[in-house]
Amino acid sequence: MRPSFSDIGIVVRSVDSGEADKYISVITQNYGLQDFIARGARRLNSKKAPHLDLFNLIKFQSSRGDYPRFIEQVESISYYPGIKKDFSKVGLGLTITEILINTLPVEVEDEEIFHSTKSFLDALEKSHSQSETNILGRKFGLFILRHLGYPLPKLPETAKLTNYFESIMSKKLIGPQIR
Repeated sequence: MRPSFSDIGIVVRSVDSGEADKYISVITQNYGLQDFIARGARRLNSKKAPHLDLFNLIKFQSSRGDYPRFIEQVESISYYPGIKKDFSKVGLGLTITEILINTLPVEVEDEEIFHSTKSFLDALEKSHSQSETNILGRKFGLFILRHLGYPLPKLPETAKLTNYFESIMSKKLIGPQIR
């Protein structure tokens, strides 16, 4: 049985599970990409529910046990309202999280990915124009490629990164937003 732990993380996937539970994936600061079950998170009186939205920066405590663990306590540090009210920012964020979920190894410590993802969300929150948002997505996409050890496209300045990530993952992206 694995020990319990507390950490800070970014919610990158949230899927309804069963009658009242949620299955979530979190990029944590000290433990890498982790999967959790939040028991009762879909109940009307749940204290966990508002903290488990996509892109939320959370402080949480997990229970001890096997894979996937349960989230015992959770609180929001930041919820990025500027991203959630702009459709194009949400689309880019969903594309980036889909890429991270499909390329990051599970339960492998990677503090740099956490800090870079947090910095990306902070910058996306503050971006004012569509062109600035597109540039942020492209820079972060190229960072992911370099950091995970994938070769860059032959023409990184002009190559369409969406197609490149699809070829790496061997699957189509649901929301191709990286230009």
